[in-house]
Amino acid sequence: MNILSEQQARARQLSLPRDGLLTGVNAEFIAELQLCGTFVEYNQQTIASAGQPVDYIFCVISGRVNISRRNDNFGKAHVATLGPGQWYGEREVFHRAPSDEEAFAEGEVILWTIPPDTLRDLFFASPAAVQLLFNFGILLAQKVSAKSAAPAVAS
Repeated sequence: MNILSEQQARARQLSLPRDGLLTGVNAEFIAELQLCGTFVEYNQQTIASAGQPVDYIFCVISGRVNISRRNDNFGKAHVATLGPGQWYGEREVFHRAPSDEEAFAEGEVILWTIPPDTLRDLFFASPAAVQLLFNFGILLAQKVSAKSAAPAVAS
């Protein structure tokens, strides 16, 4: 893991994507949000471990992040791959609990990260954050709907 300084992030022209969860969010708020977070590089490393609370909400800036969950044989079952513009850990804004999933950097990955408490504070402090909070709610509702619509697995 390599935490990038503000100068390194500027030199690489790193920024949060203006689409996805940030669709409809005020540009000034996105700039404020970006300043409250940190750009971090990973290379073939675990980003978030299963069984542990997720310390940061993150947005993939470049690269790919594999999401896996333990299966019935205690092996890893691949459940998703996140690419640029996709977010992970949004549940942590609302509910702090150990994660069922592991996030692993597939090759070189750059993430923008923010602690859930910092994001929560921004939601309370800025009226412009309402759209982002709404977008998080939609994403969480989609995930809940997808889980409830998934067919039951016979044991």
